[in-house]
Amino acid sequence: MDTVIEFVVSDLYKSAEFYIKYLGFKEEFTEYVPPSWMQLKNGETIIMLVTYDYAKKDIPGLKEYTPSTNLYKFRYSSLDEVKEIYENIKKDNRKIFLDFRKSDYRYEFGVFDEDDNMILVTKVTDE
Repeated sequence: MDTVIEFVVSDLYKSAEFYIKYLGFKEEFTEYVPPSWMQLKNGETIIMLVTYDYAKKDIPGLKEYTPSTNLYKFRYSSLDEVKEIYENIKKDNRKIFLDFRKSDYRYEFGVFDEDDNMILVTKVTDE
């Protein structure tokens, strides 16, 4: 079994740009006309983006679109890569909710994506 995160987004292409530009994902494919679903991949990690309007039609009873309080963690194998992502996010004045820090067994920072999902970018350490 594997886990794939599907984010309900307000703007498919703005959301995709965030994950591609900052977190190193690549667009694999989109679906429907007009496009309302997209799959992105970085290594073995896959995320899907779907517009709220499409998701509401596809899933009866889907609740109203609201900001998330969930944390989504993306773990990288290189501390240099995490630092570079952090610097690029700071340079572009993205909304950061957790400044870069060393914590128990990890380096991390937190940034809001285009839809205010809380994204943690981490590098696990043995110390």
